[in-house]
Parts: sequence; structure tokens; C-alpha cells
Amino acid sequence: MGPARFDVPLDHAKVQTAGRWNSGFIVVGVLLFLLCLAGIGAMIASGFGSWFTFTLVGVFAVASIGLVVTSALRRRMLLLLVGRGDSACTITDDGITLTGAPQIAWSDMVFVAVLNDRPRTNRLRSVPVFGWFGRLALKAGNGTILCEIAVRDGEALQRRFNDPAAARRVTLFGRWPDGTRRGVLPLLLDAVLSEASTQDVVKAIFAAASAHDLPMVLHESTFEHYKWKAPRLDPKWPTASL
Repeated sequence: MGPARFDVPLDHAKVQTAGRWNSGFIVVGVLLFLLCLAGIGAMIASGFGSWFTFTLVGVFAVASIGLVVTSALRRRMLLLLVGRGDSACTITDDGITLTGAPQIAWSDMVFVAVLNDRPRTNRLRSVPVFGWFGRLALKAGNGTILCEIAVRDGEALQRRFNDPAAARRVTLFGRWPDGTRRGVLPLLLDAVLSEASTQDVVKAIFAAASAHDLPMVLHESTFEHYKWKAPRLDPKWPTASL
């Protein structure tokens, strides 16, 4: 299996830069919202403006609120991901420890899955407007390499977290006949890791999973990714016998 312990360090500079971008987006969103309110007030006071202009300003106001909310949530997510340690992922013979989360034993896992969204993201970069917003989202911490650790008992994993907010990173699925609900702990690798570390951790996780006879998969299609993992997580899925 290779070394008994494999640590992947966090890229603190990348995380801090993403935090600053999100803080900037929050400020911009608040200013745009206030500007929209001022514009609506001015139109009402002056009697100028049609239903179209009111609707247009209203759309910008809603978009501004959306920018503030998504930026605040993304910033909070990054803080939860970073936790208090310097390691983004630790792999040992006993299991995997993702940053801010307790160790997960190999025997408790259902599968390890990686979604490489870079091909789709690269295609969108060539599209006007979409490409510009996409580049800003990446700077703000939206990763393109998603690693998911699926566990047999997601509720038990949640209870092992010291921070209730961090425990909500574990997504729960339908209840199985044995009473457990499978869960998925995600980590956007390239949001908190350098490029070299991102590649290293994917190789290391797959090598360790293979050594422990754990199902693993790499997809470049979101649809194929979900279609593969859904029956392994939810007993109500049509092909849940997998």
C-alpha cells in the first residue's frame, strides 16, 4: 500500500486568498443591494420608471442578496474545511482523515468517488460572461475536483464531530433495512490544495482504497457520477441492489 502514513498539507495561501475574495463579494453585494434600494426609492419619489425598470432593479436586488448569501456560505465552508490542522487529508492503514473531520476507518466506508469537473469548467471558460463568472468563482474557492468518502452510517459519523456545524458537511441519504443512513463526506480538493497536492491525494486515496478492496471511481460527468453513486447510497434508488 505504500507508506504507513500519507499527509497532504493544506494550501493556506490559497484558502486565505479565497476568503478575501468572498469578503470582497460580500461587500460588493451589500453595496449593490443598497444602490438598488436607493434607485427604487428615487423612482417612487420622482414618479419616474415603468414596471420594466422596477422589475429590472428588483432582479438586481435579488441577485445582490444571492451574492452575499453564497459568498458568506462559501467563506464559512472554507473555514470549516480548514479546521485547526495543517493537513487536508491523512491516509493510514487504519483509514482516512479529512480536514476538520474525525478519522473514517476503511471498514466503515462504502466507496471513494472523485468527480473531475475541469473539462466542463474549461468549456464554460470560452463562453462570454459564463467564463468570467466561472473564473471569479474559482478564485473564491469553488473547486473542480470533488472527492467524496461514503460511509455506511452517516449519522454515527456526524455524532463523532466536535463541531455540530462541521458535522453538517456529512450528507445523509435514505434509511437502509438495518436502520442506518449512509452518508457522504465531501472535500473540494483543489479549493484547499495546491495543484501538485491535488493530483497526489487522488492517487494516494485510490491506491489505499484498492489495497482495502474498496469500490472507487473517477468520473468527468456529473450525471454519470450521480448515477453510479445513488444506488449505493439510497435503498429506494431503482438499482439499489448494487
